Amino acid sequence: GMHIVSGSDGCTVRTWDAASGQLVGSPLQGYSRRVHCVVYSPDGMRIVSSSNDRTIRIWDSATGAPIVTIRGHTHCVSSVAFS
Repeated sequence: GMHIVSGSDGCTVRTWDAASGQLVGSPLQGYSRRVHCVVYSPDGMRIVSSSNDRTIRIWDSATGAPIVTIRGHTHCVSSVAFS
């Protein structure tokens, strides 16, 4: 792939250019606690991330726009995956 996606203790998700290592666009924000896990959808169109704030967020990978926030966990969400 062309990009790498990461999550951090700084409550953000960031996209990086895999060849240059440079940040692509602005950090994706909205979490209030550490981001644990971040993955691309198989088609590369979405990013899903999870956090200590007990939410899962889905983002548009091209624009960085939030699509949906999923709530329901009673503890931190440590992993996510697409089927």
